[in-house]
Amino acid sequence: MFSVAAVQSAFQESLVQDDDVDVKNYVLAYQELCKFCSQLGGLFGFVVSDLENKIGLLNQLVTEDELHFSTAQNMIIHETSNDLVFSGRSGSITLLRLNRGLEFIILFMSKLVYLQPNDSTRHCAQEAYSETLAKHHSWIIRHGALFAMNFLPCQKDLYNQTLGNAPVEETLDKMPEMISNASMVHERVNNLLSGYEILNIP
Repeated sequence: MFSVAAVQSAFQESLVQDDDVDVKNYVLAYQELCKFCSQLGGLFGFVVSDLENKIGLLNQLVTEDELHFSTAQNMIIHETSNDLVFSGRSGSITLLRLNRGLEFIILFMSKLVYLQPNDSTRHCAQEAYSETLAKHHSWIIRHGALFAMNFLPCQKDLYNQTLGNAPVEETLDKMPEMISNASMVHERVNNLLSGYEILNIP
């Protein structure tokens, strides 16, 4: 089951130096977030599969060459210096895609905590998507994603599906810190991508 504490800890550990991000811990946090996404319903299966493929690539790159891929900054410098950004196996582009997804997850979770137990999560998911990932997707993908969100459960049922037997109140208490750490990581990665003119690649 999904653990807010595990995500919070991994994102905390991924904040290295003053402005860099440790890739292994970024991946660990995302692997936990995939557990959350996998409980959103069968229609989100393709999303989780895509995320897992991207996470797998980052893991593989770090394993093969930890010197150049251990942090986001090292990876981006290495790939931009060696014309690897558009190689088809780019860690920088993979990180860009994952970070766009992270922005959606952060905003969705931020909205979830303000709902009442029986409130539908559909609207906050659609709002979060429209404000983030939708601007990077084609009309067909946007239409499909928004349609799939119509089937999301109420807040109480969503927490039961994703958290299992974990105490909801205890989890909600940890959510603000987790969201804060995730937001700091997201901002650092975006700043690095922007500094090397990768952020706005389609």
